Amino acid sequence: MSLLDRARNLTGLATPQSPAQSRDPRQLAIAAGYGAVGALSLALLLVIPVLLAWAADPHSSVGWTDALSFSGDGWALAHRGHVGVDGSGRSVVLAPLLLTALALVLARTAAKAMLGYLSERSGAWWEGPASYVGGYVVTGLVISALAMSGPASPNVFTVLPGALLVGVGGCAWALLRSEEAVAGQAREFVDERVSLSTRRALRPAAEGVLGYLAIGLVIVLALVVFHLGAIGQLNGQLRPGFFGGIVLWLGQLAALPNLVLWAAGWTTGASAQLGAVSVGTGSVHGGLLPMIPVLGAVPDAGPLPFFTTVAPLLPVALGCLVGWRALGRLTTYTSLRTKAVTAAQAAAVTGVLVLLLSWLSTAGVSGGSLDYVGPSLMLVPLLLVELVLGAVVTTLVLHWQRALRR
Repeated sequence: MSLLDRARNLTGLATPQSPAQSRDPRQLAIAAGYGAVGALSLALLLVIPVLLAWAADPHSSVGWTDALSFSGDGWALAHRGHVGVDGSGRSVVLAPLLLTALALVLARTAAKAMLGYLSERSGAWWEGPASYVGGYVVTGLVISALAMSGPASPNVFTVLPGALLVGVGGCAWALLRSEEAVAGQAREFVDERVSLSTRRALRPAAEGVLGYLAIGLVIVLALVVFHLGAIGQLNGQLRPGFFGGIVLWLGQLAALPNLVLWAAGWTTGASAQLGAVSVGTGSVHGGLLPMIPVLGAVPDAGPLPFFTTVAPLLPVALGCLVGWRALGRLTTYTSLRTKAVTAAQAAAVTGVLVLLLSWLSTAGVSGGSLDYVGPSLMLVPLLLVELVLGAVVTTLVLHWQRALRR
């Protein structure tokens, strides 16, 4: 037995199986079944509120089978699928990110159970997770296809990227946090192929994402507080009733992370697009908005206060924070080059994760004035430049400051 094998035995990790040694097809089928359960869980949870809303609405004109199809529509929307609404070719894109987060948690729970099942069985570590993701994606496509029998019609192919992202994300989360041998083999596989500086950058990057969301949340809460009157007026004009009001506000709550990401994206200098309405850092270009109460928090058309023009300093400050946290994982005598690379990687990973979330948050109704809702494409270069700039400047300042103290 080699020294490496002894070390693996002492840490409780089995020696990785050879890639040529495949698992029993029945095991892979069961792993795919766990993926199917992860996808079905969200659809089944959506059945309850859908049926309650259908039963409580005296003006409902659809049967209970059509009402059930709305759970499939909700599944498709949560995975950023396009859903046709009126038979005219128009489609809606809106992934309420709290619902997407619930899908991710359910996918992770099913993946964790799958890893427990595979822990005592031989085979390459990646085969089970790959089968799980395949089962999740295929089941999601089937759910979306079945929902096409109802009043709304999801576009099955548009569900594929989001289903793949949630399936992979849930499985990766389970692998990261699990103590099973399969997870240990997966982490060892990653450690052998990902540089140490990149691995050191992951935690600061995750903290940077949380900081970005915190910035957006503060802005949204401030806008809501200052525009409570307009929000209440819109809600009163809608007259949704008791059950309708509950559904309306739950829907807005589910989309709160979307609003947070749009507001945080605005701080980069990229305008927030709400169809015909454009909110820049200096002014608001007005237009018609749908009568959704929370949109009453959008500032009126015209110039904004002068201090909003310095909003792009916030992402730079966030980059400084990410760089500082990344440097905290290095020793004092680490070379300037290594420090700069680690800090820049942490900032870049933060930017990539934020851009992925921002893509998920975008919405729109095709063929109308609300064809696109979300941050403009200028977010991509602006955010990456601001974050990396802040991280690199922090690296240089701290390095020279410590050098002068010696």
